[in-house]
Amino acid sequence: MTSDITTTNYWTYYGGGDSTVYNAYVLGPPKNGLFGIDLPSLAVVPGLAEGLPVAPVADGDNWSVTQPLQQGVMWSDGNEFTAADVVFTYETARDAQLGGTWLSSYPYSEDSSPRLLSLEAVDDYTIKLTFDVKPGLGTWPHNVGVNTIMSKAYWGDVVAEALGTEDPAAVIYGADGSGDPSIGGVMFDSWEEGAFVVNAANPDYSFAGQQTTVYEDGTVEVDGEQYYGSGGGNIVTSYTDGPYASQVTYSVYTDQSAAMLALINGEIDYWINPLGVSPGLRGQGLEAGNLSVAVNPTNGMRYLAFNLRKSPGSYLEFRQAVAYMIDKEFLTQNVLQGVAFPMYVMVPEGNQKWFNTEFADGIKAKYQGLSSEERLNAAMELLKGAGFTWDVEPTFDPDQGEIIPGSGITDPAGVKVPELEILAPPASYDPLRATASLWIEGWLEQLGVPAKANPTDFNTIVAKIWPGVGEEITFDMYILGWSLGNPALPTFHESFWHSRYLAEDNDGNNSTGFVNAEFDAAADAILAAETESDAYDRMWEAEAILAEQLPYVVLFDTPITEFFSSDLTFPFIQTLSGLQFGNGFTSLVQK
Repeated sequence: MTSDITTTNYWTYYGGGDSTVYNAYVLGPPKNGLFGIDLPSLAVVPGLAEGLPVAPVADGDNWSVTQPLQQGVMWSDGNEFTAADVVFTYETARDAQLGGTWLSSYPYSEDSSPRLLSLEAVDDYTIKLTFDVKPGLGTWPHNVGVNTIMSKAYWGDVVAEALGTEDPAAVIYGADGSGDPSIGGVMFDSWEEGAFVVNAANPDYSFAGQQTTVYEDGTVEVDGEQYYGSGGGNIVTSYTDGPYASQVTYSVYTDQSAAMLALINGEIDYWINPLGVSPGLRGQGLEAGNLSVAVNPTNGMRYLAFNLRKSPGSYLEFRQAVAYMIDKEFLTQNVLQGVAFPMYVMVPEGNQKWFNTEFADGIKAKYQGLSSEERLNAAMELLKGAGFTWDVEPTFDPDQGEIIPGSGITDPAGVKVPELEILAPPASYDPLRATASLWIEGWLEQLGVPAKANPTDFNTIVAKIWPGVGEEITFDMYILGWSLGNPALPTFHESFWHSRYLAEDNDGNNSTGFVNAEFDAAADAILAAETESDAYDRMWEAEAILAEQLPYVVLFDTPITEFFSSDLTFPFIQTLSGLQFGNGFTSLVQK
């Protein structure tokens, strides 16, 4: 890895401001949910639940789901998984008022829609979930159903003690998670900060030897039980759960070059990272005789985010003006030499099931092909219309064919715009985002906006964006990326931008401070949709609002290229967002 983990506590990773992909790589494989998303088919498959998701039924004024659970599934500490663990996880999130992904996963708050009113144990192997309204697919199963279950036996005393304090969430987030038992194929073993993390094989993994086969007609067969069909056509994928390795060691490298050299030298078998191998290093991988390569479309994006809590990011016209100034085609094709492709909507083209080509092309047509003069004119019209003024206005020199930068820009409240900081990972971490930040700095300065790109350590950026509940969030702009979670039915619009997930309120993913009632309603409608067709329509209504309001300017992404030792055998390598999206498939890979 090219960045270290920041916690061993899964509660913190999921809701306490430590939601980094590197924490996911290490802390994710020991966990499981009621259901899983099979890769690469994207089908919902049984996890800790028995069978497929049970449909909601009317229950008085509410709606309920009574779901059977698997029996005989063991935690690595020797305790059996039961309904009590599921109830405990929900009640901890609710009673401790956990935020971040916990709140979106177990929507307990009065503001949640639909709201999960209760989660009860009918018996040791049956749970009953009660919602205030009929939950759409985005809530059940694609949110509540696929999220993590925690061990009551391990965490029960910690949570009980925390609930007696003034800030239960802080106490839970601050607890040591290194002994947290596993219900997955591996379990946390040790961590030497800045050097390595080790996950060891879980010798009591209850799903070891489970056989999964996916057929051409969409049938998913798990240990002989067929779902979604009768096994027609050829076999698409087939694999047997391990784990096959006694341990997985995540060595931490300072930069991409060091990680690539270690891979070529055989010091590591696989370099896991959310970006894949950068273009400058791909040649080395292709020339190495000991490596195999996988290239896949991504379920992610890299973006520029504004802080809408303060000027000038609080002005819609400023955000729109910046969007006009960023020439994504020039950036991706000329500056980044074609290794990235421009993006204009949040849903990535790689997720073909949910991508809307017609809508995306319509947004792209608004910006693509504009000359520098046309970009400046569009931006100036917006800024002047909002009341921005300059000591010296920017102009376009037709003789030189270039923009003459302005200076001394003042916002509509009469305040001089100070120098704006653009946080972005350094070139050693992601040369594409580092380069993009420099060009965006230049385009802002053409508008007369003083700006400075600041290459900053990834974990330091995360800490500035999510400084903690109640803390002031002071960043100006930042460039980061998202791996967009569940691709089978994307729910990220709601968790990223709904006003109930403000970072300062509950460490939620709404880092920009975007508050828009129309968008909130559209995001809730995605979760409430009862069919995939309706969810699709609601999703693109939400996208239309984001394309206008621009809390993010989505920039670009790349296909993900990954190299791994030819001694490794994965059951498949063609999968959305690559091997890293499955946390390296540590329970399936063989050597």
